Amino acid sequence: MRQKVMIGAGSVVVAVGLFVGLCAAYLRMARAFPINGDGASNALQAWDMFHGNPLLRGWALSDVSFYPTELVQYGIVQWFTGVTADQVHVTAAITYTMIVFVAAALAKGRAEGREAGLRVAVAVAILLLPVPGTGYQTLLSSPNHTGSAVPLILAWLVLDRLRHRVWTPVLVALLLGWGAMGDPLITFVGAVPLAVVCAYRALRRDDRLYELSLVAAAAVSVVLSRGLRHLLDALGAFQSPHPPIELAPLSDWPHRAWMTARMVGVVFGTHRPGWHPAAFEILLSLLHLIGFAVALVAFAVTLVRAVRGTADRVDSVMIAAITCNLGAEIVSTISVDLMAAREIAPVLPMGAALAARYAGPWLASAAPGRTVRVGRGALAAVLAVFALTMVIYSPPRAEPSEAQEAADYLRERGLSYGLGAYWASNNITVTTEHKVVVAPVVGGGDRLVPFCWQSKDSMYDAGAHDARFVVFEKDRPFYGTPEQAEHMWGAPVERHDVGKYAILLYNVNLLVGLPPHCG
Repeated sequence: MRQKVMIGAGSVVVAVGLFVGLCAAYLRMARAFPINGDGASNALQAWDMFHGNPLLRGWALSDVSFYPTELVQYGIVQWFTGVTADQVHVTAAITYTMIVFVAAALAKGRAEGREAGLRVAVAVAILLLPVPGTGYQTLLSSPNHTGSAVPLILAWLVLDRLRHRVWTPVLVALLLGWGAMGDPLITFVGAVPLAVVCAYRALRRDDRLYELSLVAAAAVSVVLSRGLRHLLDALGAFQSPHPPIELAPLSDWPHRAWMTARMVGVVFGTHRPGWHPAAFEILLSLLHLIGFAVALVAFAVTLVRAVRGTADRVDSVMIAAITCNLGAEIVSTISVDLMAAREIAPVLPMGAALAARYAGPWLASAAPGRTVRVGRGALAAVLAVFALTMVIYSPPRAEPSEAQEAADYLRERGLSYGLGAYWASNNITVTTEHKVVVAPVVGGGDRLVPFCWQSKDSMYDAGAHDARFVVFEKDRPFYGTPEQAEHMWGAPVERHDVGKYAILLYNVNLLVGLPPHCG
């Protein structure tokens, strides 16, 4: 008994050590890109949420609120870091490390011994090393659909480990409802696939009651997420618009399918846009291609088994979830470019788990043939190269934030409150740790108006704040232009061009007479 306790304690220590080590490695990768307006906005919301405004009253959020998920995580991290640019990177590193761990647990399934270890190894090999550039931005930046994979994978983990338990449908409904409340994508890649797969299985199997209970769990998760959203509305909480998604014209589908395929390459590491084809980069892409090929074969084989009704329930659900995620990207009006790879980020951990659950039993063969031995060798080589790369490669550290030069200028001049283009405004507030606060604006005709997106109504209160400057991004005129400012307030007292930013200084409170927030 004592020996088992010591082994269990040792396993916990190793797991904690691995978690901390991965977090440190992913933090270096996350710092390779500056924070942007979305991450900065989420940081400000989390701070407000944990400092007297838990319902985020007065806030207009984006169409994905992250309210019960990553905003909570941001708030917890801020207990240790405060509102800083680096806390966005720290949170991103923790999130991706969590994804690696929960996907590995799902990959293991109910296997034991050698097979369990090989399953975990396959999943980790696919997830371990995001590609620089767009891969870092997709998987290791501010809150996006990558973090939403955590409640999704946890739901599949419960479904896999707690089979036919009375509480399993309840826990699945709670996890999917929790995830969907923060990110509506979870409804389409979680609740819908679960309902479809379990309804299909109920028609073909004897345990119809349990399958139908899972269909009910999927429905309850939608009711739960929508019901809590209506409750928050009734309590006067934040505003969050519905995602503007429609069916794309049929003529757009081929282009969207091609771009979606490239996006899959980004998240799986086989496509490295913007990187020179140096020998080592080609090697890493080829090693990533091995994992992607295994995931693709696993998808095809499991799809056939699912149609025949012989596939494992969780494997069938992941097949449906991946299909829904990629299919929605192809046929909808969701933006489709490489930066939109974040929309399909949950495909990566599900694909890794699926590949591991397919390849693990084959690699664990008791009497391995030549192909199995080659497979084991390839797996060991991939893990070794990726792990070594994570240790020895330190990406160049970027500026903490976009608009950093503008933030430094304003702080040095002692300017503390003003207006600014959205993509720069909240960045400046965060990177100066509230020493310089910039309320987001956007161009509206020949005027500037408060930006009803990732902003709070009190930011525009002329009685509480005295705004004496405006920051414009010269390469993003749709967020506002100096000409619009001059039309409203006349010529500035001073104008300073700092990099790609134009900063106009005034001797009047620019909030006086500004249109109302979300008016």
